[in-house]
Amino acid sequence: MRDLETLASEYDILVSTEVDYNESHTKNYLKDAVGKKCRFCNKGFPEVKFNSVAHAIPEFTGNKSLIATFECDNCNQYFSKFENEFANFMLPYNALGGVKKKGNKFPKYKQDIIVYHPIENYIHIDNFPQELHPDTNGFDLILDTPSYIPNFIYRSLIKIGLTLIPENTIGKYQDVLTWLMDMSSDTIFPASMFFSIFPFRNPSSKIRCVLFTRKESINREIPRTLLVLSYQNFSFQTFFPVPFSENKGKLIPFPVAIPTSLDLNLNLAQEVAHKLIDLSKIERIKGEKAQFNIKSLD
Repeated sequence: MRDLETLASEYDILVSTEVDYNESHTKNYLKDAVGKKCRFCNKGFPEVKFNSVAHAIPEFTGNKSLIATFECDNCNQYFSKFENEFANFMLPYNALGGVKKKGNKFPKYKQDIIVYHPIENYIHIDNFPQELHPDTNGFDLILDTPSYIPNFIYRSLIKIGLTLIPENTIGKYQDVLTWLMDMSSDTIFPASMFFSIFPFRNPSSKIRCVLFTRKESINREIPRTLLVLSYQNFSFQTFFPVPFSENKGKLIPFPVAIPTSLDLNLNLAQEVAHKLIDLSKIERIKGEKAQFNIKSLD
């Protein structure tokens, strides 16, 4: 409650977007006033093409319906390398959670252990480790996380935010747009992400993204913009890049822990796992482990 009060006193909601998970029949197209002009590179047709389907939120989260029309094919290709790293990081979680990816297919985790959903609400594990003997209570399963580049995950999250910001406000984020399009650019505060994993037995049917903007009257050293993304059983909280012009040497990157709709089930509060992940590195991370406690529902 105290966090919510602090959030409301220091931030306003800039954007609140909700998408039905895996809904592919009804499309919602985000548009800017000038058609076939890219919001990100500022080029227009015919200099650049607009043939690709640009998902406003990556398709690996289950978004099949929210589409951005102001993202050119070149930028779509550029951003895909960020989203691929994010998808790699989430593969063990999505495979166990049964989050449908592109083509309406369940993702398949294939390393020493193979994990997939042959049908809805059913997990199949091949090459089950001999040292694990499931009992009536369940077992712990440790999976290798595919290699990923942390900074690309951060850029993927910020790209989502920049896509969802209304056209009449996007001009205030030109510094962030410039940073996103320039791989050599940096910020004065290391990027990080507050990652939460909720019990798989209580998945959300909605994909939600909320952006918060700092009130002009606030002088506390906190980020100008916060982003919270949630889908299925996962939530991600981060902050927009802090430009050198702000020169905030004592920045508080996570002034509050922002709750999502996944937090509403208080009966599961003790089972939520939280991780603070450094997203500032551009070197590929290898050998990380993701641990899960698989429990019987009987």
